[in-house]
Amino acid sequence: MKQKLNGERSPYLVTWHVWSALFLREFVSRMTADRFAPVWLFLHPILHIVILVAIRDFIGRSRIVPGAEFIPWLVVGITTFIMFRTLWMQGMNAISANKALFAYRQVHPTDTVIVRCAMEAKLQLFVMAIMVAGFAALGFNIIPHHPLGALEVLFAMTLLGLGMGLCSSVVVTFFPEAAKIVSLIVFPLYFLSGVILPVQIMPHAIQEYLLYNPLLHAIELIRADFFSTYHPVRGVELMYVYEWAVCTVLLGLALHVRYKVRLVAS
Repeated sequence: MKQKLNGERSPYLVTWHVWSALFLREFVSRMTADRFAPVWLFLHPILHIVILVAIRDFIGRSRIVPGAEFIPWLVVGITTFIMFRTLWMQGMNAISANKALFAYRQVHPTDTVIVRCAMEAKLQLFVMAIMVAGFAALGFNIIPHHPLGALEVLFAMTLLGLGMGLCSSVVVTFFPEAAKIVSLIVFPLYFLSGVILPVQIMPHAIQEYLLYNPLLHAIELIRADFFSTYHPVRGVELMYVYEWAVCTVLLGLALHVRYKVRLVAS
């Protein structure tokens, strides 16, 4: 009662108000970055799909994937990977993009990363839903047969993207050159996560090493949730993705707590 009389707010309410304001700011900034910003959200994955299908046709490679149609199989893999990559890259740059807001003591560097990743996750889920509905309207078999399982995988990928964003945002703030290294790391992950080529066609000796990549687990599992006849590569587990996600989030939060003063002052 005394708190209410003095007009004070609880720390949780302050945090919620800060997050709400940051979310609106990030959303408006994202949608008005340029004239084609909303269109690019959908055009980006579509161009990936068109280019990859054209390349495979040009080189005469088969578009047969055991247990799934090639184009829906590709759509699910690409949109899932783009979601993770977007969260990672946007979270990594959140601190540098919101430095002016640290003049307000209620705003912390961690808030900017969490809110930006949450906003990007909602946008990417919306884009994925539109993509699925669009390709389903064109006659492709892309409606998930286990939608709750697919959402659980996407939630794990959101946590993993947030964790990577939290960790890399600290590193990039102190060493801006590290952003180029992160970009170089993302490129081979695109090929090593089974986004373009079925992992099942690779030798078992190579599959054993690829399974260390949590993105491969997530992409294979979400494809299995979309296509009832698709059999993911043996050894994939959702718990492995969650382990990576929880570890990276905790590590990122620890780095933000340890270097909070330097992050604000940088």
